Amino acid sequence: MEIEISATSALVLNWTNNHIWKTKEAIEYMDEIDLSEGDSILKLFSDEENYMHTQSVTNRKCFMRQSAVNFLKKCKAKKINGQVIILAAGIAPLSIELAALFPHAAIFDVDKYLMQEKEMDIRKMFKDKLNNIQFVKSDITNIAELESRLLKDGWKPDEKTLLIMEGITYYLKEVDLKYILEYFCNKNTSLACDFLLNYDDIHESTRKFGLDVFGKIKESVGLDFVESYAPEYFMNMLSEIGFKNP
Repeated sequence: MEIEISATSALVLNWTNNHIWKTKEAIEYMDEIDLSEGDSILKLFSDEENYMHTQSVTNRKCFMRQSAVNFLKKCKAKKINGQVIILAAGIAPLSIELAALFPHAAIFDVDKYLMQEKEMDIRKMFKDKLNNIQFVKSDITNIAELESRLLKDGWKPDEKTLLIMEGITYYLKEVDLKYILEYFCNKNTSLACDFLLNYDDIHESTRKFGLDVFGKIKESVGLDFVESYAPEYFMNMLSEIGFKNP
């Protein structure tokens, strides 16, 4: 595989139990990815930390996968194709899994980096399969650019869409997150996302895991900030924007 991935991307995939992927396409894709770039950061964590983070990341990805599968099953039952937009998709195989399971659904991988390389590798590996994935290169905080490129690649805002924001809300300033959510909430869009808890909202027995991981990542890659939220605040923000719990 030609993709040169970042250490943080490799770290997250190293912390993913690949048993969550059920299609041969997603499994084959993951087998081809070299995750050694993440070894330098991986070594910063103890065995206990690596175990805890593997559970956390795997459960997160399992939730996103199941949310998308349930959404597309409901669309199929209503005889509509459904659309899934994955923001900050990176090289993760979620789009491959969904495209293989639901060949009539429209899947959009969106990221500022690696979309051309990911597309080239997938087209090379799977030939004429998985043509229902569109690879959209865009800064997700630039709403005008994001909208333009999604529309160009076939997104239909009036048709049912699931927006997935996995592992990205903590790297966005709150104002940028709100702009993204407000834009998509005004379309025919449902949301699946995760967020980072504030220090005081993490159980003290596991608090060190939530704090240390971002401290080490920030130090390793030079992040300026990591955004965290109290659960009630985050859910109220979503509600005020217009998203509702099903």
